[in-house]
Amino acid sequence: MKTGQAVEFKPETVGEAYLALLATRDVDYLFGNSGTDFPPLVEALAKGRKLGWQIPEPIIVPHENVGVAMAHGYYMVTGRPQAMMVHVGLGTANSINGLFNASRQNIPMLFCAGRTPITEGGLLGSRNNYINWAQEQFDQGGMLREFVKWDYELRHPSQVESVVDRALAIAKSEPCGPVYLTLPREVLAAGLGDTKIGKRTTIAPMSPPAADPDTLDEVAKLLGNAKNPMIITSNGGRTVETSHALTRLAETWAIPVIQYRPRYLALPTEHPMLCGFDPHAMLPEADLILVIDSDVPWIPDTAKISPECKIVHIGVDPLFSRYPVRGFRTDIALAGSLAPTLDLLGERTERYAGSATKIAARRAAVSQQSADYRLRMRMGAGAKQTSGKISAKWMTHCINAVSDENTIIVNEYPLVLEELTINEPARYFSHPPSGGLGWGMGAALGAKLGRPDATVICAIGDGAYMFGNPTPTHFIGEAHGLPVLYVINNNARWGAVHRATLGMYPNGHASTEEKPPFSTLEPSPRFEEVVRASGGYGERVEDPAEMLPALKRALHAVKNEKRQAVLNVCTETNYNRTS
Repeated sequence: MKTGQAVEFKPETVGEAYLALLATRDVDYLFGNSGTDFPPLVEALAKGRKLGWQIPEPIIVPHENVGVAMAHGYYMVTGRPQAMMVHVGLGTANSINGLFNASRQNIPMLFCAGRTPITEGGLLGSRNNYINWAQEQFDQGGMLREFVKWDYELRHPSQVESVVDRALAIAKSEPCGPVYLTLPREVLAAGLGDTKIGKRTTIAPMSPPAADPDTLDEVAKLLGNAKNPMIITSNGGRTVETSHALTRLAETWAIPVIQYRPRYLALPTEHPMLCGFDPHAMLPEADLILVIDSDVPWIPDTAKISPECKIVHIGVDPLFSRYPVRGFRTDIALAGSLAPTLDLLGERTERYAGSATKIAARRAAVSQQSADYRLRMRMGAGAKQTSGKISAKWMTHCINAVSDENTIIVNEYPLVLEELTINEPARYFSHPPSGGLGWGMGAALGAKLGRPDATVICAIGDGAYMFGNPTPTHFIGEAHGLPVLYVINNNARWGAVHRATLGMYPNGHASTEEKPPFSTLEPSPRFEEVVRASGGYGERVEDPAEMLPALKRALHAVKNEKRQAVLNVCTETNYNRTS
């Protein structure tokens, strides 16, 4: 939230103008990991607080990747891009993991960094510390240019409004993504002179791309004539609008939907058109596949698709042009903003739909397939696990039992999706396809910041917990009153590494080892003790019978005591699940 009242704001320096621009451009928070390049902003923030200016609320984040993930998570639940600032090239380097995730997930944010002072003396902000020489780079933005849509260095006070407005406009234009702005200390400290700052943006984002009518008609004809169409999506639930549009299309034309590696749930888990989370079994019978905003709709080596089947990729960038190699067959690439494109496709299909009897018969068959799938894959309402190490399936079953329509679930790898019952959009968020570990904890904090009335449960692996920088994460949780429940699926393994090894060498030497190289995380840390250092609730869970009671105890701490909580759940090693 922005701090300050509606007091007349007349910035005198570039640093003050920068804060004014962020506040009037709907940036609520300035996440930051500060350094010696920050003094002009520190002074401007202090002055703004004293004088009651409307400025973004600064949140100090003691690790850059946590801050980037917080901005990511805040946007996920609010749709409002935020700003993050780090210390020169060093902070930029520490942020690249998070920016890689944000780039591949099309998360807009204004990511900025200080720049080592340009001048060696003579100006306010010139070099005055021995580190200022060694920290300078020839091309500070070069290290992250592949993961941002635009980068620039602010060079003169007169530029500040147009540069900030351009940065935000580009970030928010489809396909969205982070942008990078470097801010030299001398420029931030400089006076504005006669430069004026407006209260509204001078540069609007681009309008969303509209689908080509002729291509829409071609796809509608294919859908109307198809006997066995199917939808595969990963990001179809990115917004409430796209979720509803995809659901309408599937309902109207009785199209089975597979949500493959979903980062957002498009269809409710109980929807009769949802037929699971893996497309490979259904691919051979399909005569039309609509790939809706899915970068990897199947694994080529295991997919069996009829040569006669037509494959249509739909999205704002259906070819995922920023991926160096992506060779999935594409008969038609339909570019357009998802919600209106899917609605138009549904309307145009009316012309070619043919017999209503065909649609009714398909609806009945798909609904039965959907119901059979849930019955086959779920543990069931009265299920229990009474012995052995806790399974990921039982852990998910129990998390689902304590969740309601006001629960947000942030998932970094461990949950078994078949066990979840989620009927509302914008309640489930999973890790970006780039797999930059450590995203989940910061994203959960950002989600809690954006929706403070929601209960946020973050499910993570033991490796992801360590990558998530737990000490900074729990520091922020206590400092800003952000009680999140973190449930750690602790199998003391890099399970993804071992599964990948078994996939390549099923009968190899590593397959026979109890502790294969680069795959074990033993001795397992006492994760439940880390959160206690920041006033949180921590508990280790080993007995399956204690899984549900432990969740209830932890949620009591979160909901009633307003404390963050960690459950260190000792789980089985299951190398049959793919990463």
